[in-house]
Amino acid sequence: MKIQMRHSPAGRWCYRVLWELVALLGLVSTTNLLIRGVGAVGLGVWKFFLIACLFLVAVRWLMALALLAYARHLGEHRVTVDEEGISTVSERHTNQTGWGFYGRSIEGRRVFVLLTPDVWGTGVLILPKRGLGAPQDSGRLRSLITRHLAAA
Repeated sequence: MKIQMRHSPAGRWCYRVLWELVALLGLVSTTNLLIRGVGAVGLGVWKFFLIACLFLVAVRWLMALALLAYARHLGEHRVTVDEEGISTVSERHTNQTGWGFYGRSIEGRRVFVLLTPDVWGTGVLILPKRGLGAPQDSGRLRSLITRHLAAA
């Protein structure tokens, strides 16, 4: 989720707006505190500020939990990546996707993430590196992804 938010224009915008909202609320609260003193700031303002901060932290966590619950519902996944595209087979779902569906990829420490080219980056495929058979498979997968997504 973190990679998706960082690399989609809408995700970056939403995250920036949330941080700016928290910063504005903090600035207003601090200014009110400095001008009027500790007693002037009502308990409601502090509760609202705390809730806004917790919401900012919890949004990604809740989204990740929902995605994890969906993946658990589908069951164990087997993914095959080849020249034709990406095929995913689980206990409840089978899918074949061509390379043209994805527009870009991001490599993290533990995963390869393929994103659709739309502004929201809604189409996401996460390929964990721990699922590879051998360490050299990571380089082969990287070159395969780079070759096909560079053409897209």
